Amino acid sequence: MPRRGPKRQIDIMNKSPDKTVRPSAIIRAAKPSDASALRAYTRTIYAEGKYLITRPQEFRISLLRQRFWIARKSLNPDEACFVAEINGVVIASLECWTDRRRRVRHNTSFAMSVHPGHRTQGIGKKLLLHFIKWVQNHPRIERIELHVHADNAAAIALYRSLGFLLEGTRLGAVRYEDGRTVDDHIMALWPKTDMGAPDNGA
Repeated sequence: MPRRGPKRQIDIMNKSPDKTVRPSAIIRAAKPSDASALRAYTRTIYAEGKYLITRPQEFRISLLRQRFWIARKSLNPDEACFVAEINGVVIASLECWTDRRRRVRHNTSFAMSVHPGHRTQGIGKKLLLHFIKWVQNHPRIERIELHVHADNAAAIALYRSLGFLLEGTRLGAVRYEDGRTVDDHIMALWPKTDMGAPDNGA
């Protein structure tokens, strides 16, 4: 008969004692019925958001306009709004916008945020990977662009880990309430190519 005692003891010892079982975040496209939840979430983010341009008093969108905004995004094949939710509560969001002009419509820009109570749990990375996959499957969009404050080290580390490269910097583009100015980094990813931006033939 095999000895089961030691095996049981090893299994218990190999388990991480500090891991907490958390419900998994669901990533999906936002729906007009999310308007109230998304509006409340955005207010929370702007109230806390050190690295965001919009301040709380500047966010004045009505519930009706929020619903219309989501509906318009869902009907535009070149734009998207994704949310991450846990137990029906929105805890992260990502939206992209795309210029319709022919010479630049292969680019899309995005902004994303995660609720402060759910950061450092991989939710931002999961949301961004979902968006990158959406771009990879898009028939025309090839390049993803973002703007990030130069002092937002955590966000920059996430973007670099997924292959985003620094393309330029707008010096002193952001001024905080205490008078400090911060550079604005422009980063980009070409998710359909293996080696970043394609050769322009120069």
